[in-house]
Amino acid sequence: MFNNVNSTELLLLFGKRLREARLARNESQEVFAQRLGLTRQSYSRMEKGSPQTPIGNWLAASSIFGRLDGWQEVLAPKEDLFAKFEKKSSKRQRAGGRRKKKT
Repeated sequence: MFNNVNSTELLLLFGKRLREARLARNESQEVFAQRLGLTRQSYSRMEKGSPQTPIGNWLAASSIFGRLDGWQEVLAPKEDLFAKFEKKSSKRQRAGGRRKKKT
C-alpha cells in the first residue's frame, strides 16, 4: 500500500486523511484541537504533515476516530512463514512410550 513512499509523503497523506476525517465530522480545527489537548496551531501543523508532531497526538486522533486498531501493525515483526514452519517441525519429540512415574 505504501510501497516507494518516503516519510514526508506519508506524513502529508496522514495529514490529509486526518483533515478529511475531521471535516466528515463537521468539526473545526479549534474544536478538534481542544479534544486532543492541543492548540489550533499545533493541530494545523499536524494536518500539514509536520514531522515534529508527537506520535501520541496521532494515536489520540486515531482513537477519537475509532481507528486505533490499525496502529498495532506499525513496526510489528514481519512473519516469515518458512521460519515459522522450521521452528514448528524442529521440536523434539519423545522416541519411546510414556515415562515411568518415580516412586
